[in-house]
Amino acid sequence: MHKIRKNPRLSAVKLTTELEKRFAIKVNPETARGVIRSYGYNRRVDRRKCSVNERTRKVRLDFAKSMVDKDISCWESFILVDESKFSIFGSDGRISVKRKHNEEINPKNLLRTVKHGGGGIMVF
Repeated sequence: MHKIRKNPRLSAVKLTTELEKRFAIKVNPETARGVIRSYGYNRRVDRRKCSVNERTRKVRLDFAKSMVDKDISCWESFILVDESKFSIFGSDGRISVKRKHNEEINPKNLLRTVKHGGGGIMVF
């Protein structure tokens, strides 16, 4: 379980291969999946979030705290938009991670993204 806690993206096949190399134990990947599930870990699709460092997190949190107590008239002056990304070159694909319930925003369970590059079109 230490390996899964350390690297939640480790697949059951790679885990069993590593066990076989290190301890000379043959384990079926399905058995490894069952043991991982018994410890409360489930396979989930990675959340995609922008890479945010500690200083930026503090700035965003301070901004959110300052905006909590604003009245309705202040919010009526904001324009809210929705955005969608369409990939030009193939699919972005799904990356899965093994995590427990309510651990989706743990930084090691997130797939880091950046705002630039990648061959996609943003539509507002």
